[in-house]
Amino acid sequence: MPSVSDILATPDKRALAALPPDATVRDALQLMAERNIGSVLIMQGDALLGIFTERDYARKLALKGLASADTLLADVMTAKLYVVGPRQTVQECMGIMTQARLRHLPVVDGGQVLGLVSIGDLVNAQLAEQRFLIAQMESYIAGNMA
Repeated sequence: MPSVSDILATPDKRALAALPPDATVRDALQLMAERNIGSVLIMQGDALLGIFTERDYARKLALKGLASADTLLADVMTAKLYVVGPRQTVQECMGIMTQARLRHLPVVDGGQVLGLVSIGDLVNAQLAEQRFLIAQMESYIAGNMA
């Protein structure tokens, strides 16, 4: 069963995308566009304060007519965070995301932010695990097991 630490260990996981709370929404949107990601962690030093997502932009700015250049992340970030640890399984994380209707989960261990996993990361890990199991069963059925 793959875990969050397995996902974070993959070479395609980019450096953590984070901004301070006094950055603007425009700063966050620019970073998200540059990295082709859907969220940015809001951090003050090593302290995780919140997350800003595409959903936050749509609901907290666009619908209210606020300007992204003038709005601080501290004013529109999601501060109620669900976090996971590196040893949690992909299935546990998918359960949390489904129940809380989330697309991103910060990974924290001992108060230190290790990374972020998205629903796409979890689905890809689950698919890779299923492909592996299918290949193992096919090999067993074909008599190729040692």
